[in-house]
Amino acid sequence: MEEILEAVVFFWLPMSMIAFGAWINLSSKDNLTKNFGKIIFILGFIFVCISPWTVPSSPSSAIGHLIGFIIGPSALLVLGIYLIIFSGNVPVGRLPSSDRKMGLISVLVSFIWFCLMQWADFTPMYEGSEVNNFWLIFFPTFLVVVCSMSSLLSVSMLAIGDNRQRESRILIIISLISMLLIIAGMNFDGKNISSETFSEYFWLSVSDLFGILIGISMSILVFGLVIYMYESSIDEPKSVPKPSKDELILASQKIAQNIGGDESE
Repeated sequence: MEEILEAVVFFWLPMSMIAFGAWINLSSKDNLTKNFGKIIFILGFIFVCISPWTVPSSPSSAIGHLIGFIIGPSALLVLGIYLIIFSGNVPVGRLPSSDRKMGLISVLVSFIWFCLMQWADFTPMYEGSEVNNFWLIFFPTFLVVVCSMSSLLSVSMLAIGDNRQRESRILIIISLISMLLIIAGMNFDGKNISSETFSEYFWLSVSDLFGILIGISMSILVFGLVIYMYESSIDEPKSVPKPSKDELILASQKIAQNIGGDESE
C-alpha cells in the first residue's frame, strides 16, 4: 500500500501537475496566472524526471527515466526544425537566414545523439541491467513520426509556401535520414538492442500509428455522416411571401426616417 501511495504522490500527481499547468498557461490571459501555470508545469516535470530516485520500486518511474534521457536530443531536434522553418520566407516571426545552418546542425547533433543511444553505450538502461522498455517503444515510433511529418511539412511548403524550396529540401533530407535510421535499426545490432527487437517494436509502432490514423479518419467520417444525415432530415425552409403594399409603405417610412429622405409612395 505504501508503494502505491508513493507512486501516486511522487509520479502520478506530478504527471497531473504537468497537464494542469499546461492547461492554465494556455487557457489564461492574465500574465500572473500564466506564470503560475508555468511553475506548476515545471515542478511537475522535474518530479517526473526524478521519479527513478523518488519511487524506484514503481514501474511507472521508467517513464521519468526515459524522459531524462531523451529531453536533450528531443529539444535539439525541435529547436532545429523551428530554426529551419522560420528562417525562410514566412510572413511573421522570420528569423535570420543564418539560423538555417544552426538549425541543420542542431538536427544532425540530435540524430547522432539518438544513434549513440540506440547503437552505442548511451542506451537508457533501467535499474542498470535492462534496457528501458519505453525506449524500445519510443525510438521506432519517433523515427516513423519524424519521417512522415518531415515529408508532410516539405510537401506543404512547396504547395502552400512561397519561395520555400530550400527549407523543403532540408526537411526532405531529415525525412531520408530518419528512413535510413529505420533501415539501419532493422539490419544492424546495437550494443544492447538487437535488430530483431527493433524490427518487432518498429512494426508494432507502425501498426499503432496506422490504427490511430484509421481511428481519426473514421471519427471524421462518422461525424460528417451524422451532420449530413441530420441536415438531410430537415425540411426545406418555407418561402417568405412577398411584402404587401402596406408593408412596403411602412418600410419606406422607416427608411426615410433614418436617412432623412422623402417618403416614397
